[in-house]
Amino acid sequence: MLSIFFHIIHWKRLLYFYFILFLLKYCLINGFGFETTLSFFDLGILVSSGVLIIASGYLFNYFYRKQKRNVKFPVKKAKEYAIIFAFLSLVLGFLLAFKIHKPNYSFLFIFGVIYTFFYAKKVRKKTFFSNLLLSFIKSFTILIVCWFDLPSNLSSSQWDLFFKLQIIILIYVVISFLSNIIREIIIDINNINSDNNFKHKTLPILLGRNRATKIALAICILVCLFVFFIAIIYVENTYLFTTIILLGTIPQLFIIYKLMTASSSNDYIFLYKLSNIGYFLAVLSIPIISYYIKHAIN
Repeated sequence: MLSIFFHIIHWKRLLYFYFILFLLKYCLINGFGFETTLSFFDLGILVSSGVLIIASGYLFNYFYRKQKRNVKFPVKKAKEYAIIFAFLSLVLGFLLAFKIHKPNYSFLFIFGVIYTFFYAKKVRKKTFFSNLLLSFIKSFTILIVCWFDLPSNLSSSQWDLFFKLQIIILIYVVISFLSNIIREIIIDINNINSDNNFKHKTLPILLGRNRATKIALAICILVCLFVFFIAIIYVENTYLFTTIILLGTIPQLFIIYKLMTASSSNDYIFLYKLSNIGYFLAVLSIPIISYYIKHAIN
């Protein structure tokens, strides 16, 4: 029963959410000679609140989709846990907002809980728009940390450094958003038959497998060119340039090649695994770039 519960709330995704936000805080916000609003304890409260909201969303979604079917985990229990998690997320959110003397920030947590509830209730079937929206939320939620964790009493040179760090974070967020779209399209192409049985309106069902593959390919080429031109135009250091090419551009080129030759279900399963590896390499580049900025520039 416990394993089913953890499967419903996608515990691996929640752990990844914890990991990536603490990684960004440590690598691209902390340790640059200026103080910011959130301590690591405060960040733990913020991320825990976010994780509880996400988990409650998964449980609400399970409740509304499975209530008329025979399932292994009781739907009423799922609803009870969803309400408890949503309440705890609000408690933590309010606690943090008042702790950092920003009580108006508590409305953000209220909005998050309300949005999660209505999304789970109204969106019963997968569509391309719902996948697009989820990809956006997965990626741009990271910016909430930047919003909460603003620095204070900065000199002009420190503001300049902080602005550049925010640009780097934004670049990662945009790449993450586009990469999530590619991954969702790959998943939907592989699941096209089962999705069609459940009357979902995913991109492969609406446009066909070949056109969906071409769209994923076009986005992948866009990501590859975006990363490459950033490296060419803005990066002067050879070490940093090599890191971006090895961990950013080359994996994308391999994914592009596999998308161009993919035809079977096994090809798309391999592409999904390959996109996860590309994601891991992109995350790996964060501490490497951070180390260079902290020790080579400063």
